[in-house]
Amino acid sequence: MSVEDYLIPLLEEAEIAHHIPGRIRLKFNHNIVARLPKINGIEKEIQKIANQIEAIKNIRLNLFAGSVVVQYDTDILSPDFWQEVVGEKDVEQLREKARTLFPCLQF
Repeated sequence: MSVEDYLIPLLEEAEIAHHIPGRIRLKFNHNIVARLPKINGIEKEIQKIANQIEAIKNIRLNLFAGSVVVQYDTDILSPDFWQEVVGEKDVEQLREKARTLFPCLQF
């Protein structure tokens, strides 16, 4: 499974529920679980991906509630980044933004 298999579906369905610089809560449409790859331990897989991203300090995923809380480094990721990414619905644009921001990950 690639990073894209997890992040792109999440970002396509995300809405900002609450945001202060350095901490954001994203809410998802409840059908998101059906769109993610079917593997055991999906939370661990997403955590593993997040651990590869220097800007992400901590991530708490709650698929049952359809939300994720991300603590991030504002020196690396601007708070405006989230508005751009969450507002983007074009998958190719999402991939391009992800490649630019997270060169350590393979998309």
